[in-house]
Amino acid sequence: MGLTAFSLRRGFDCLNAYLTPPNDDETAFIHHGSMVPTQFYLFAELLNKTQSKQLAEYCYPRLMQYYQFYVGKARNSTTANLKSGLLRPWDYFYNSGGWDDYPPQKAMHEQRLSQVCAPVITTAYAIRCAKILEYTADLLGHTQDAAQLQQDAVHFTQKLNEYSWDEQSGYFGYVLHDEQGQPSGIFRSADGSNYNMGLGGASPLFASACTPHQQQILWSKLKNDDNLWCDCGLSTVDQSASYYRHDGYWNGAVWIPYQWMFFKAALDNGDADFAFKIADTILKLWQQECANSYLCFEHFMIESRRGAGWHQFGGLSAPVVQFYESYYRTGTVTTGLDTFVEKAVFDPDHTQAELSLFCTQQKPCTILVAMQQGERNITCDTKVCSISQRHAGLWEITICPDKSTVKLSIQ
Repeated sequence: MGLTAFSLRRGFDCLNAYLTPPNDDETAFIHHGSMVPTQFYLFAELLNKTQSKQLAEYCYPRLMQYYQFYVGKARNSTTANLKSGLLRPWDYFYNSGGWDDYPPQKAMHEQRLSQVCAPVITTAYAIRCAKILEYTADLLGHTQDAAQLQQDAVHFTQKLNEYSWDEQSGYFGYVLHDEQGQPSGIFRSADGSNYNMGLGGASPLFASACTPHQQQILWSKLKNDDNLWCDCGLSTVDQSASYYRHDGYWNGAVWIPYQWMFFKAALDNGDADFAFKIADTILKLWQQECANSYLCFEHFMIESRRGAGWHQFGGLSAPVVQFYESYYRTGTVTTGLDTFVEKAVFDPDHTQAELSLFCTQQKPCTILVAMQQGERNITCDTKVCSISQRHAGLWEITICPDKSTVKLSIQ
């Protein structure tokens, strides 16, 4: 995704490296490392930037093949072999969300529970992937596929709400199962706490898979200094949890990729202020470390606010490029994950724009438009909740769509 800010072609090349030809009977996709389907998010970013039907036609069957394996529908895939309907990735890699010592994942392996334990993040990713593909299927006229993908998203959302939500902690939890594969309860620490108090427990937010009640609780956790918010961004683990550490790898640290996920979720929630707070905090944190050390670290320790881990880990810092682009690069349109860009036409000097947006949810959402400085007349064919400038030229437009296709004109 970082590459797309510099070269659409290179961004596509990176995506294409992970995709295999349709109907490949040996390899559904190229897999290494954690089962985190970033390729779907990269595809969505490319599609929003290009609005290219040719891109969609090429990628759609390949991504569908990838998706079918990811959700356990492909031959021999074991991700959906539990009777709760929740997904588990452990047969393919030890790591569900990229977070090595994330407390429930670490404890689950130590207790040898991988055959009976479903994390939240894998199912949350499946929901978002289904929604990205549903939009693409509709775009290409694959109505039966679109209906099935919508049904998948609803199914996974229902299962998370039925088995994974833990009202006591205010987070979604890892779900344990008995020997027959039936769900048997939330995975808890020795003191009875939900082991998934952290970004994994809040991940259904970026899948738009939460009830209003759950949203309210989780956003309060994300914004609270006693829980997930800290001076350098979103802590991977809730700082009030009994198993929180200051000296872990992911535990006690801020990792930039998940800052981007919740930044996009904040835009989907119509929360322009918190979206900017996430982006601005990370941009300043990364810039300060780069100025001090001239290194590009894996992650940042909350206690010291300094970079840590491997010092040349460019890929895991790449979202800083997207944050910068969203707020400071003229001619850029940024939406949440629930809104797709059907058309974005700027004049050559980025003083005017005509936008067509496809809103998959009829709820308030924020659109960022970076333009040249100056006064603007902004019109929209649906209700506008608010229009403001974060800084000269950066327009934050929060709309309340009453239809799918929304047109914006900035003159």
